Amino acid sequence: MNFEKLNETNCRVDDIKNNDKILIGGSFFGKFDLKVCADTDNFEKFFVTVEKNALNFANNKKMEKWLHTYAPEFDTKLFAHMFAFDNVLRKIYPNMSSNISQRQNFYDAKGSKTLSQAFDAGICKCAEISILAQAYFQRQGINTKYFGGELLRSSNEEFGEAHSFITVNTDQEEYIYDPANPILSSGAYMPRISTLEVTPAQRQQFENKIHTQDNKRNCAFMEAKDILTQSNWYYGCGDGANIFPSFLISKNTKPQTIPQTHGR
Repeated sequence: MNFEKLNETNCRVDDIKNNDKILIGGSFFGKFDLKVCADTDNFEKFFVTVEKNALNFANNKKMEKWLHTYAPEFDTKLFAHMFAFDNVLRKIYPNMSSNISQRQNFYDAKGSKTLSQAFDAGICKCAEISILAQAYFQRQGINTKYFGGELLRSSNEEFGEAHSFITVNTDQEEYIYDPANPILSSGAYMPRISTLEVTPAQRQQFENKIHTQDNKRNCAFMEAKDILTQSNWYYGCGDGANIFPSFLISKNTKPQTIPQTHGR
């Protein structure tokens, strides 16, 4: 496993191996001590089912035509994997989030907790779902990373929402894939996939801001636009405290105008 610590409560992870223990949050505010054991070998049946469905979807010309009316540049095969993951997940594990109120007790209990136990117990939130997604996509050879960070649903949010998601890098673009927040449409789950609304320089600015430095709030969020709904959210790195406008990075932000002063 490649583990990259960002600030005191955020991280990025890839190359997850069976039984790697992954940090997913804190037992209380400011702590980063809850772990889940990614027993990916116990999800073999699930992975195979998603792969088979993804192959069928990738060969579906109607789906390809529909997708390219919304996102002409988006790879059909990649979309098929995301679509299959979102829908198979909720079919095989319909009760994965049915017992959220017991999540803290689940992780507080003695002994190592596994990802499969979390799904069976019905206490899964975005962290468990995104870890499973990361394990699936790296199995497909797709360049992704699990990001344990925060989400802002609008630029006016006072506080961030602790949230895990997946970053996806292709030859053409970088995307945010949010497997915990699919879009329900006509009985099917459409994957929430967003383009990053930032310039290359702003993307580097984001990286410069989010790594731990003493006595600094290492917080930054990039604006992202959903390829299907065109809605805008902000994904990134927070610390659970209040959000400042300087944390938000977007190519759509209008530059501040400096009032002109006139000398005497």
